Amino acid sequence: MIKRPVRFAVLVISVCAATSSAAAVFMTKKDAERDARAISELNRKIAAEKQRISELLAEWSTLDHPARLQALVTRHNEVLRLEPITAEQIVSVTEVASAARRKAQEGKK
Repeated sequence: MIKRPVRFAVLVISVCAATSSAAAVFMTKKDAERDARAISELNRKIAAEKQRISELLAEWSTLDHPARLQALVTRHNEVLRLEPITAEQIVSVTEVASAARRKAQEGKK
């Protein structure tokens, strides 16, 4: 038969272990709740950003509509003086770079 002081020590150790376990479970639960709130907030922000992107794409589509752009060009033609491009205006990047070098060399002379 186990003596009384040994039984008391086992009881105290058991109560301490149970209390520590309960505290650890409580802290883990609180951490999980905090993380769940943070995830929920991030999901809400993501949904709001997706909505904003959708709105901006719709606005861009409206602003970039060819008929609207043509009306603006026609209305402001006196200031803009835009003309259709010609085939001679289309060049490669190397041609632009060589023209810039020539212009820079002429500026040094």
